[in-house]
Amino acid sequence: MSTVSKYASALFLAPIIGLSHPVIAFESSHIPMTPARWQVNGEVSFQHDRSKQDVLFVNKGYAELKNTNFSNGTIEFDTKFVGERITGITFRQHDDEADALYFRPSADCAVSDECIQYMPTAHHVFEWDLYGKDQTHAPINLQGWNHIKLVLSGARMNVFINGARAPTMTIGTLVGGFPDGSIRLHGPASYAHLSIAPNIVDGLPAVASTDPAEVDLRYVRHWLASKPFVMPSRMDATLQENTGIDPVYSSMPQATALWKPIAPDPGGLINLTRWYGDAQTGPGITGIWLKTTIDADYDQIKHVDIGWTREVWLFVNGKLAFQSKNLYGIKGASKEPGGRLSLTNGSFDLPLKKGANQVVVAIDDNFAGGQQHWGWGLEMRLANTDGIRPAAGAAAAVP
Repeated sequence: MSTVSKYASALFLAPIIGLSHPVIAFESSHIPMTPARWQVNGEVSFQHDRSKQDVLFVNKGYAELKNTNFSNGTIEFDTKFVGERITGITFRQHDDEADALYFRPSADCAVSDECIQYMPTAHHVFEWDLYGKDQTHAPINLQGWNHIKLVLSGARMNVFINGARAPTMTIGTLVGGFPDGSIRLHGPASYAHLSIAPNIVDGLPAVASTDPAEVDLRYVRHWLASKPFVMPSRMDATLQENTGIDPVYSSMPQATALWKPIAPDPGGLINLTRWYGDAQTGPGITGIWLKTTIDADYDQIKHVDIGWTREVWLFVNGKLAFQSKNLYGIKGASKEPGGRLSLTNGSFDLPLKKGANQVVVAIDDNFAGGQQHWGWGLEMRLANTDGIRPAAGAAAAVP
C-alpha cells in the first residue's frame, strides 16, 4: 500500500482515541442558536430576528458547538455575510486542525472561481494558497441570507448553495487530518437555522477519489526535510519587502539524523504547513531544506514545472539551477494564479549527469515579513521520466 493510501486509511477508517469532545446522538437535527449550546471565542453575540428566530452573530473569532463529535452526514445552515469580508465553517475540528469551507462573498461570486474554497487548517494556519484547485464560483446573495448545505461522507464532500440541485462544489479528498471532530462557525457573519443529520450522505461514496499524482512518476514525491531554521533576511529596495538572503549550499545540514522523510498530500504537494506550521515566533523568516535523489541513465536535461509559496532556491549536484519568489500581494514577486501554489508558478531546465544526482531545495515561509502565515509548500513535476529513476524514499509518519 502506498504512503498516501496508508494515510487515507488512517485518516478515514481508523478509530480516534482520546477525543476531547464526547460523542452525542442528535435526537433532533435542529441546533438552537443559544448560549447553552455554544462555546464562544472572540466577539460573539446571540440575537433574535423575527424572520430567522434565534441568530448567532460572530464578529471576530468563532463559536464552537458544545459536546459534539461529528463525522459523516449533512450540515445545513443559513448565513448572512458582513459585506465582502471573508468567513467560513470548520468541521472535524481537533484543537488547531480541521477541514474548512471558506467564503469570499463578492458581487461577482456567480462567475468568480474564488467565491468559495475548501482547504485544511493546521497549526492554526488557513492553507488557502496551497489548495487553489479546490475553489469555485457560487450563487451567493451578498445582501441577504444564504442557505448552505454540506454533505460529508468519509473522504468526500459535496456543497450546495442556495438550493442548487447539483453540487456547487465537489471535493474528492478531504485532507484535514481527522475523520470526526467538532464544528465551528467563524466570523464575521450571522448564522441561523443550523441542522445536523448524522449519516445522511445522499449516496455520496466515502472512499477518496483517485489521485493521479500518486501513480504519475513525473511528480517528485519523496523528499527528506531538515529541521526549520531562521533564514537570514534583508530589505529588498525594489520590492520594499523583507526577503531571504540567498542561502549557501554548504550551509545545508550534513548530519543524517537531522533529515526526516516527509509524505506528500494528494497532488504530490509537499505541505510544509501540515508538518511545521509557521515554525517560528517573532518577525523572522523560517527556512527549510528539502533533498531527494534522481538517478539518470545518461547525461541529460529535464524540463521541470514547479509550484511553491514564498521563496525558493533549487540546487542540483551543488549548483544553483533555479531561484524565484512567489510572495502573495507583492507586485513583481507574486506568481499567477494570484500568489497561490500551482505548477504554473515557474519552470526551468534541470541538468542531470549519468548516475545519482542530488536535488536540494531551500524554501522559506516569508509572508509579509513573517508577521502572518498561510499555506507553505512545494510541488515539482518532471516533463517525463525517460532515462531516470526518482528516489523511492521511506514512508513518513503522519505528524
